[in-house]
Amino acid sequence: MLNEKRQISHISRRSFLRLSATLGTFAGLTALAGCAAPSAPAEGEAGADTWDVLYWKPPHSAKAAEVWEPLLQRFMDANPGITVDHQVIPWGNVDEQFTAAFAGGSPPDVFYLPDEWYPKYVQQGQILDLTDRIIDWEENYLESAWEIATYKGSTWGSPFLGVVQGWLCNMTLFREKGLDSVPTNWEEFRQAAQVMTDLDAGTYGINVPASSTNWVTMIPLLAAGGARLLSDDLTEVTANTEGGRAAFEALLENITYADQSSIPVGFTGDQRRDLSLGGQVGMIWQENSAIKAQWRTTAPDLELDIIPMLQLTDEGQNAAWANVGFMFMASSSASNDGAFTFLEYLSTDEIQVDYVQKSVDLLPLKKDIAPLDDIDPIVAEMVSWLGKGYGVGTQISIRWRDATNSLVQESHAVMSGIKTSAEALADVEATVNPILDGE
Repeated sequence: MLNEKRQISHISRRSFLRLSATLGTFAGLTALAGCAAPSAPAEGEAGADTWDVLYWKPPHSAKAAEVWEPLLQRFMDANPGITVDHQVIPWGNVDEQFTAAFAGGSPPDVFYLPDEWYPKYVQQGQILDLTDRIIDWEENYLESAWEIATYKGSTWGSPFLGVVQGWLCNMTLFREKGLDSVPTNWEEFRQAAQVMTDLDAGTYGINVPASSTNWVTMIPLLAAGGARLLSDDLTEVTANTEGGRAAFEALLENITYADQSSIPVGFTGDQRRDLSLGGQVGMIWQENSAIKAQWRTTAPDLELDIIPMLQLTDEGQNAAWANVGFMFMASSSASNDGAFTFLEYLSTDEIQVDYVQKSVDLLPLKKDIAPLDDIDPIVAEMVSWLGKGYGVGTQISIRWRDATNSLVQESHAVMSGIKTSAEALADVEATVNPILDGE
């Protein structure tokens, strides 16, 4: 779907997340002989010139700098004329730091951003159009991942990784509270959250995210009710439907505010993490990258299971947040040959395996990357949802972040009892509709 108003909302078997194929249909790890895919640069490829490359990437691991160190050293050893300065940008500061860097004329040369952020910087002329430089790479990537890198007819980034999120269930706490299985519908979901909440004992049935990025929970929640944030043509908010209101009411009004079954809105991210990894929370909205890196490491004795956002209405669906991240170059770095050589390295099979799979347990986006033999069963289950059409994600628009920011703000108001679901979603409409222009 290459057109000037691209949107990705429902990620089905035929869209981005053919990624379920990573479990069974990927052919083995091959070199793709005869293809134009980038390979690890030969030693000294940068020639006699020397290049400094500033590389920014938000973390997909609590040990991001440590994980990247040997991978970057490998590249610099093979390319002695290129020096890479890697900086980890906290997720909560991404928009602020990137905006300031571009405005100040000192952006990173190469950087990672997920699909929801990049159209804004394309519109501002800050991201380099890579169409002519990487067009020969297209055949080596999943078609749908490449499509998401295409906006307004040009290709802006190299697909790097995919993520999936769902409700991680602490079955140890479930069983302590007399619950033998995960919920299969919203009635069971609410009852489980109530049963596991014991404020005297310091346990909570659920952790409904209250962060500035909790649209990754709210978008699947709307989908469970059969609603989407924006229309297909990106000209109006479509969340304020009967199903959208029912979904907000079920999770935010009833479970979070009325029942008080969730960790309170005012708790910090650190407090939420400590409670969750300490086994004191029953259900946590979690990304697949955290399963091995955090849960299997920090809480190895907890028994875990996973469920999607459960279908709520006849028009709704089981839903999981799923999106794609890319490697980009800044427009101001167009003449930095070292930066493009580094981008080539980040796009190799080697990095897809050593970083995306082995280091952060995420989803590779190149066609012939085989699943790891030791893939975690929780991650395997999450990936399987994608082939079932559970994945929902970003609608590619320069207004997406404005829309999601409003959705997040209004969700907090509902969780705090300040507004009803109907009032909150009506306010999203009133705030966002005037700025939507189909772009």
